[in-house]
Amino acid sequence: MQQKDFTFSEAFFNKIFPFYILLDENLHIKCFGKSIAKLVPELHQKPAFSDVFKIIRPYIEEISTENFDKSLEQLVIISVKEPFDITLRGQFEPMEGGYIFLGSPWFVSINDVVENNLTLNDFAFHDPLLDILHITKNQEINYKELKELLETVNQQRIALKRDKEELNKLSLVASANKNGVVLFSPDGTILWCNNAYLDIVSLDKEAIIGQFVLDFGPCKITDKAKINEVLEGFKQGKIFEGEKSNLTINNKTHWYKTTKQPVRNEANEIIYYFAIIEDVTLEKEQEEKLRLLSSIAEKNTAAVIICDNKGRIEWINQSFTDITEFTLEEVIGKQIKDVLEGPETDKKTVRFLADQMENGQPFNCDIINYKKSKTKYWSNVQGRSLNDENGNVLKYFTIQQDISKEKAFNQQIIESENRLYSLIINLQSGILLEDINRKILIVNKKFCELFGIPVDPELLTGLDCAETAEQSKILFKNPDAFLARIHEILAQKTTVIAENIEMADGRIVERSFIPIYHGNKYDGHLWSYEDVTIKKKYEQSLEAEREKYSNIIANMNMGLLEVDLNDRIQFINQSFCELSGYTPDELIGKRASEIFLDKENKEILNSKVAVRKDGISDSYQIKAKMKTNEEKYWLISGAPNYNLNGELVGSIGIHLDITELKKLEIQKEELLKNLERQNESLNEYAQIVSHDLKSPLRSIHTLVTWIKGEKENVLNAQTQQYISLIEEKVEKMDYLIEGILTFSKIDSYEDANEMVDLNEIIENIIRIIDIPPHIEVTIAKKLPVKNTNRFRMQQLFQNLISNAIIHNDKEKGKVVIDYTEDEKNYTFSVQDNGPGIPKKFRHKIFQLFESYSSDNKSTGIGLSIVKKIVEKYNGKIWIESEKEIGTTFYIKMPKEHGTT
Repeated sequence: MQQKDFTFSEAFFNKIFPFYILLDENLHIKCFGKSIAKLVPELHQKPAFSDVFKIIRPYIEEISTENFDKSLEQLVIISVKEPFDITLRGQFEPMEGGYIFLGSPWFVSINDVVENNLTLNDFAFHDPLLDILHITKNQEINYKELKELLETVNQQRIALKRDKEELNKLSLVASANKNGVVLFSPDGTILWCNNAYLDIVSLDKEAIIGQFVLDFGPCKITDKAKINEVLEGFKQGKIFEGEKSNLTINNKTHWYKTTKQPVRNEANEIIYYFAIIEDVTLEKEQEEKLRLLSSIAEKNTAAVIICDNKGRIEWINQSFTDITEFTLEEVIGKQIKDVLEGPETDKKTVRFLADQMENGQPFNCDIINYKKSKTKYWSNVQGRSLNDENGNVLKYFTIQQDISKEKAFNQQIIESENRLYSLIINLQSGILLEDINRKILIVNKKFCELFGIPVDPELLTGLDCAETAEQSKILFKNPDAFLARIHEILAQKTTVIAENIEMADGRIVERSFIPIYHGNKYDGHLWSYEDVTIKKKYEQSLEAEREKYSNIIANMNMGLLEVDLNDRIQFINQSFCELSGYTPDELIGKRASEIFLDKENKEILNSKVAVRKDGISDSYQIKAKMKTNEEKYWLISGAPNYNLNGELVGSIGIHLDITELKKLEIQKEELLKNLERQNESLNEYAQIVSHDLKSPLRSIHTLVTWIKGEKENVLNAQTQQYISLIEEKVEKMDYLIEGILTFSKIDSYEDANEMVDLNEIIENIIRIIDIPPHIEVTIAKKLPVKNTNRFRMQQLFQNLISNAIIHNDKEKGKVVIDYTEDEKNYTFSVQDNGPGIPKKFRHKIFQLFESYSSDNKSTGIGLSIVKKIVEKYNGKIWIESEKEIGTTFYIKMPKEHGTT
């Protein structure tokens, strides 16, 4: 058939296709029909097709050159993006260098034409819409009486149009939906379904349309009562949400979630129902997996956390609560970082975890977390996502383990390694660590100093020791023997300790070798070198000294005895043999206690053996039996005996014969007992003498009183003066006897200490002694309560206060009692404003019967009593005095005093 070419002018083409759109190959609008320009004025700007239009059928979400071919060779419906109610139907055809759209507006009434400012001339003559226009025009002319009815019809058409548009849109969306969608009437009759629904029920459209919806697929119900209940729900417009059921397809169980809801018209009447059936098989499988994982995780010692795809916590196991102290109620719905993050949590690690979760990637890292109590701990976090078949994240499964102890242990290892390295580097021995190939790993500064290597030790790391040993052999007295011994040690790989090497310059070096194994694998070795020149010279000197002192010990007058831990004699010197009467052969190997001691002295010795084990040296006395059965007293100075390794091997005792001294000591004890008996007799004598002396004094005092009373009128003045003198001397004699008696009784009072309130003592003294009206006795501040003897404190303060009152020569006399204290002592003071004590008398006032006063009542005993009491308590007494100003007595006594 002969091909014919057609050529159209633009005006002619506009006439037959007034709504055409010409596109270039990039889908930009090149030109367009005159009538479509009235509908869409934006076309004059010649924009991209996708900026103005969208393709509704077939539905293309994003128009591009890659997917545009899907719209060819079929009926196409396009819509203007703004305003939304302009729709065109037609077709796209490819052309050279682009595409052309041929079509016309999709109007359903003449009103659409009028509303869009179109006239009959805007349409092609062949356009069927002209017929609609003519019919409508004739109806307007011929049937005016039907105007109201037509308006109603038009309104219905408009509503129908909107419904159709909405239905078209829903149909397009539902058709493309991967979930099953079925549209049915309120009585359950299926009106429409998409392909996904057909796949679910495994039927074609002809078998489905018009059937009862509850007879098929996931919506199927067999129970009549349940069917009636659902149909009643349809009538009421009830929404059925989240119903789950399962079907077996190709021997595989599929789970579905069904949602049914009504479609209402403007009058809120239910006109349709539609159901969306979602295949949740994978989700169900994931739930089963999660349930299985949860049951496993619940018994896991590690913390297990399950989060949603946003990272929000949905479930935790008991171990999580045990580790973090948080319960499920406290963390559910929260982000993990919001629960466990704290001040020392690393922000970079938190960002890393967030990025991995956002991208659905697995993660494994260590991080510092915080418990509910704000206690930090190290946690190892491992997690991964659980995805659906499309790779979308459904859940996150995370395991956290408390690795605080492991971290602390690793830190301790690092610190130990650092300390060990620091120790090696700073050791006073030369250290050289080599690997199995004799490459230097570590060498310290002392090694370099020892062998005169003038470089930093770190610069030697990695050098070959075989070469350096060859170069350094000249430093040793016998170079070849030095190298040969190194090769021998390395071949044997056994530990060598303190091997001496003589160097060329006369120094002596002590070398040790330690092989290093990891399990059974040889992993290198350690050389240790130490300059022991001084040590060797010291040992030689020490040996000479030992020889010298051994000779001295062997010949000294004190016996030397050395025993082992079982008390068996190991060594004795000649003096011990002379002391005990035994020969060395009779004693060596024998138990010393069995030979020399009775049961009582064995117990003393055993107690000393026990303290020797604690490294204690001491001296003690013991009674021993000689070979001749003579008993002697020994003073033993004992000490523990150690071997060269510092191990206790026994004890050493130096024995001194103190028998004669012991006899003198016994005599001394007998003398002291005799002296004590004599003191007791003297005390008894003092009591008797006191009584015998006081008896005639009282008689004299009585006779004198009688004479004065009866002969007062016949006695002249001189005789009365003599009688008064006799009374004074008798009174002084009475004071003197009382003082002597008190002085003698000071030591005889038992040390029956009690808590004594010194304020009470002073106040009692003030009440009982004679205080002239012109003298005032005061206590400067409250005195302490002291654990002491009440009688002695009474005597001490009474004598001091009485002394201050008797000798006070002022018109207004003052006596003040005060004290100070430090950590260990009280210092009491008794101050007066009397005449003072001249320096020449101060050293005598505490002596018995010494008094510098002319007062008849002064016996010279009171201050002696005071001094004796103070010395009884290990105290000290002294005075400070100034002529005509006064005198202060100071008494310093320990707070916890004992007796001399």
